[in-house]
Amino acid sequence: MGDPASLDLVTGGSGFLGTYLARGLLAQGRDVRLLDPEEPSGDLLGRVEWARGSILDPEAVAGAMRGVDVAYHAAALVPLSKAGRGFDDVNVCGTRNVVDAGIAAGIRRLVHVSSSAVYDPSITGMPITEDTPLSPVGDYGRSKRQAELEVAKSGDRGLEWVIIRPRTILDEGRGGIFQILFDWALAGKTLFVIGDGSNDFQLVSATDLTAGCILAGCVPEAAGEVFNVGAEVFGTLGDLMADLVEHAGTGSRVAHLNAPLARLALGTLDVMRLSPLAEWHYRTMDKPFRFSNAKATALLGWAPKDSNTAMIRRSYDWYVAHHGEIDSRPGTTHRTAPRQGILRLLRRVS
Repeated sequence: MGDPASLDLVTGGSGFLGTYLARGLLAQGRDVRLLDPEEPSGDLLGRVEWARGSILDPEAVAGAMRGVDVAYHAAALVPLSKAGRGFDDVNVCGTRNVVDAGIAAGIRRLVHVSSSAVYDPSITGMPITEDTPLSPVGDYGRSKRQAELEVAKSGDRGLEWVIIRPRTILDEGRGGIFQILFDWALAGKTLFVIGDGSNDFQLVSATDLTAGCILAGCVPEAAGEVFNVGAEVFGTLGDLMADLVEHAGTGSRVAHLNAPLARLALGTLDVMRLSPLAEWHYRTMDKPFRFSNAKATALLGWAPKDSNTAMIRRSYDWYVAHHGEIDSRPGTTHRTAPRQGILRLLRRVS
């Protein structure tokens, strides 16, 4: 697909963020190869090269890396998957495969998408910067931190890298935990919030995150750096939920749950595997959580455009138009509808 120097690889390229990255790179005139077991989104077919395979397969990763300039590593298991030891298999060992293949292929740079779960908002001040001490939350957070270490130590082997830590990602096409929220809002159900909703709650749009990742792939000064990225315009969790309810106009309302009791109940249900919510969700949902974008703005020239309000409205409207197809489409956790477990019973009576 053209000059190898213009060829970029996206791991997890058929997933939620991977699809946005592929579209963004195509818009920049890049040739794009996707590594994913699932077929790419329909609008990408014929426009990208699909390397069918998993990051758990070293040979598949090595083949996908050949001729690549920049690799964007977006493949990962997310909290909703409740993967247990699988988090290490995919997020750590899979990342090691990507690093090894990138070094062997002589790629110019690896942009690794990490997570805000490497920070614990309950024990640190706000805003969180890249200098804030790390304290990963849950098995997922620990696996993402270990994956970061795999990437960082690759510098000693000659691989140029950048790490991006996004806040919670939202945009059109997002399934997962937001699919549950939108499903309840559309049905006019009560939306339950852990805590009083007064905590700052920052999102980042997949559109803005894509722009940041692409800058991280080309700005020389970004090499060897870590960047936290989130929306500049946001409010509290209560503000976000109230705006969703008003925008939906379905008669849905917001109810607040006692945070310690909710965490105890959800933790028990999590252990019993009766709830889709993972430790990352119920331990942090009521905590203030916001990133400073100062470093990304200064070194990358990154300027997020989407506010929390713009994201939640755009994403909900997309869900209303497409919710009928989400249950049947293939894809990763962030693109598909999760099983609601015992929450489905609560939905019926709320």
